[in-house]
Amino acid sequence: MKMTTTIGDVQTLQTLTSHTSDVTSIDFASDCVLVTGSGDKRVRVWQWRSGEGYVEAYFSPLQGHKYGVTSVKVSPQSTMLASASIDGTTLLWNLRTGTKIHTMVQVGGETVRVCRFSPDSTLLATAGDNGQVCLWDLIRRNLVRYFQKHEGAVQSVCFSPDTSWLVTTCTFGVMKLFATSDIIDSCFTDNQAITALASIDDAHDLGVVSCDFSICQKIIANEPFTKVYQLVTCGNDHYVKLWEVTVIQSKCETSTVKISLCRIMEKHSSALTCVCFNANGLFIASSGLDKTAVIWETDTGKVMAITTGHNRYVACCAFSRDGNLLATGSNDKSIITKRDKLIRVWSIETEEGTNAEIITKFQEKSYSPLDGHKYSINHVEFSPCGRMLASCSLDGTVIIWNTENGSQAKSSFVNSGSGIRVCRWSPDGTKIATAGDDERTTLWDVNNMEELCIFSGHADAINAIAFTHDSCYLITACNEGTWRLFQISDNTNCEALIICGEAHDLGVQGCDFCPTSNFITNGRSENTISNKHSYLLATGGNDSLVKLWEITIDKVNVISSGSSGSSSGDVRYKERRSFAGHGGNVTCVRFPPIQSEILGSVATDRTARIWNVYSGTCLYVLEEHESLVTGCAFSQDTSLFITGALDKTVLIWKIPQQLISQNILINNLKNNRKRVADWKIDDTLRWLDEIGLSILIKKANTISLTGRHLLSLSENELTNRLDIEQDEETAEAFKTQLYWLKREDNNSSEIPIDDSEISHEFLCPITHEIMKEPVQCSDGFTYEKAAINEWFLCGKYTSPMTNKPLRDTSFTPNIILRNAIYTFLHGNRPTDDN
Repeated sequence: MKMTTTIGDVQTLQTLTSHTSDVTSIDFASDCVLVTGSGDKRVRVWQWRSGEGYVEAYFSPLQGHKYGVTSVKVSPQSTMLASASIDGTTLLWNLRTGTKIHTMVQVGGETVRVCRFSPDSTLLATAGDNGQVCLWDLIRRNLVRYFQKHEGAVQSVCFSPDTSWLVTTCTFGVMKLFATSDIIDSCFTDNQAITALASIDDAHDLGVVSCDFSICQKIIANEPFTKVYQLVTCGNDHYVKLWEVTVIQSKCETSTVKISLCRIMEKHSSALTCVCFNANGLFIASSGLDKTAVIWETDTGKVMAITTGHNRYVACCAFSRDGNLLATGSNDKSIITKRDKLIRVWSIETEEGTNAEIITKFQEKSYSPLDGHKYSINHVEFSPCGRMLASCSLDGTVIIWNTENGSQAKSSFVNSGSGIRVCRWSPDGTKIATAGDDERTTLWDVNNMEELCIFSGHADAINAIAFTHDSCYLITACNEGTWRLFQISDNTNCEALIICGEAHDLGVQGCDFCPTSNFITNGRSENTISNKHSYLLATGGNDSLVKLWEITIDKVNVISSGSSGSSSGDVRYKERRSFAGHGGNVTCVRFPPIQSEILGSVATDRTARIWNVYSGTCLYVLEEHESLVTGCAFSQDTSLFITGALDKTVLIWKIPQQLISQNILINNLKNNRKRVADWKIDDTLRWLDEIGLSILIKKANTISLTGRHLLSLSENELTNRLDIEQDEETAEAFKTQLYWLKREDNNSSEIPIDDSEISHEFLCPITHEIMKEPVQCSDGFTYEKAAINEWFLCGKYTSPMTNKPLRDTSFTPNIILRNAIYTFLHGNRPTDDN
């Protein structure tokens, strides 16, 4: 959207008078949809119709609050609406249908004065009269944390454009800045542990009433680890103030934050009520008790326009997302919309989602059953590639089968003649571990059938074993109630790294590792950091409990003697959570192959359960078996859950699409708030894959390429390290993508954009805004990644274009379209090396 530094005559477009009390809050969605909140307890949604102007949506007004509405806010992708009230609640609505999604109750039931979405759509901040700030997880709709660091009432909060920082202000004139990651960090157990990284005690005399971050960030030459944000505030002292928030990230990944006052803007003759930036940060709007709204130029502080028309004080103001409209709400119960340009209008279609059940029939293979064991089979498991199947038996053998024709792919493993209770493949497919009645675990090389190592130390039969997702470590668990951790390497040391002596009373029956290092426990993503491995282990035992354990291992070569209890050296472990609910021995626990948010368990109480790893709640209890349930597993895509029991039945359960989609959403959204400077190796590899340069992934992984390297090293040095200097086409593609990445990370665009120049295919069908991360969904249409994620976040699993149920909620990057958009936005890369 091209917007010059001049504004023409600002004209009143329409006055809306449906509210029966003062209009307290106002916001725009995409398509110029207008949302208003009032002291009359109602939220109204207005749609623009060509030739008619604004008319209320068919589902408006939204009624759910018991007392006056104090704040309304539209989500970044315009699919959701949050409304806060004096009644102490914040309601989450579907903006397309008007249906209520969820109710959030402020801790203590105090009045909520403000609500604000994070730009990545994953969090909602609410605050109010007692100075308390609550942070809500929108994916799981849980309270992440609440804290109270202000003595006065908190009337405004706002997130930085990358979600990294949260600013809170209060009626005592204090402004504080917090790191979002610190607030949601599960290591903090009390309010005092949360510390403001910066604080201004006298931001405004008599109190701060409103604040807003600009989407724009200043570029600091040759300082890739410095971010400069623009922040605007207003208060009861009649002033609008512009601030710079400078964040410098050191090599040790700690941040230094400084807030500096840049400009004081004075035009209002009375206390202010609201302030906001427009979509591109070039202008600021403010409203006040003097019955006016003022439009300011950000760079100069110049007054561009003064709007009038209200009979009483102006309580709120907001720019439309395309910059064409300014709306103001007043104590005189009216809303006035003003324009200084033409309005581009798109129609809004509302749709009702439908659920589609896919019924899959299972047929036994022609070569089944596989006959080779002499006695009962205790365990079967497919190889990671799916071409082989391992089975183990009480006859002391393990057989590897070819899944294509049912023949034996390898000679049988023989484990000292004792019964084998469990066999597991390593995730890299090169090894098999077997264990059983002889109290030992044997590690085998699949390729040459050689015995690599025997792990011992248990004093009873071993019931369960599991590999970590990277195939580096092996856990063994036994009837005596203990588990042991062993390291696997070329020169395998057979001594235990960890011995957990009292894991479960009466014995451990099952164990499994989370399939990814990016697991989430108490609201914090446990990402692999530079010098540590973190693993999440689930165990089930004869005490009817399922337990989660976090194991942390330094990345140095850890070859040490066994340790009892929570060791404080290279290897550490701690119990994170215990799930109670089963009424009998837990016989098996399993994570899905690609998800870390849910966990399945089965028990002798004839039930299976699916748990939420994050909250510890039981999501489903499955009760169709007539005998002890002995085993369970998820399908590769997590859509099916399979259980087997002593009643000779195997039951196949279809996992609800919403649960699958929630987990996909978590994977899609949990890294959205990361800055490039914070990227770990995995983030860099993901970026290379998404931009179509997967050919560089192996080399980038070898050289441990991080976001800091991308920002700080020159183009030539990077291409040299990636060994692509001689491949001119790949080198040029990498340099171009790197140039675009740096510009996007700084929210900068050199080329002014005129609406008439924007190709229709560049616009997202949901938001009608230009896309930055176009992805193609199963309906064949392309959407902005953040927009379709938020669409699913609303619980909508239908196509935004056709309203038909989607086959699944996965999507793939539209690389060709992305490159065209970035060329349009940022132009070609300069030929000089950065």
